[in-house]
Amino acid sequence: MKDTTAALVLGKIPIGEKGQVLKLWTRKHGPQAYIIPSIRSNKKGIRPAILIPMTFLKATVEHRKNGQLEKINEVEVAKVWRCMTTHHLRQGICLFLAEVLQKVLQEGDSSPKFFDEFIEMLESWDDLNTNLSMAINEFLLLIWKHLGFGINPEQFFEGCVFDLREGVFTSIKPVHTDFLTNQSSSALFNWIQDKSFVVSKDLRSEITDGLILGLKWHYPMLGKIYSLEVLKEVLK
Repeated sequence: MKDTTAALVLGKIPIGEKGQVLKLWTRKHGPQAYIIPSIRSNKKGIRPAILIPMTFLKATVEHRKNGQLEKINEVEVAKVWRCMTTHHLRQGICLFLAEVLQKVLQEGDSSPKFFDEFIEMLESWDDLNTNLSMAINEFLLLIWKHLGFGINPEQFFEGCVFDLREGVFTSIKPVHTDFLTNQSSSALFNWIQDKSFVVSKDLRSEITDGLILGLKWHYPMLGKIYSLEVLKEVLK
């Protein structure tokens, strides 16, 4: 059955000399893998330039019921980013986003609201004047929200800590060690309240590590994120 959907490129994997598997996050069907021609054999089809992670596509796809890889019939760019896929820092962010999304998005997990909110976030970053120092954490918080653990700033008060297992601010330090310190909890709260609030590099890194640790309680398959350490170094 053919269908048209908005989609974001997550990555591609070569299969032999004449084909490759294109991994997309589709708005209608969640994460999907589609077989497309390789660059060498692709005489009239998909241009390599639109296979960059986080390219926003409009794809006409064909879903099969026999367990075979899905097929793309037609694809075009739905939105041309001004700088998200061309600016070197944003390219690094896109690689990080793609790596994490491929690990946390589950087959059949079609959440149009999550997809739309993610697109809105990318649109806000698609400006060279936008400060991206907290971009990693903004993305991780969006995943937390998708999980149903949206952080409630009304729970915050001075001296509390943020419990990474429960996703709440608490006055009593948990018996486990998976929580943000008072300082990083306060910085996270202040940034949620005011996106112009400046968070130091050390606290940003602590918040990032904490949010990822919390995600691993729900996504044990998350594992090591290879693009993270380099990205944390270049985000100032």
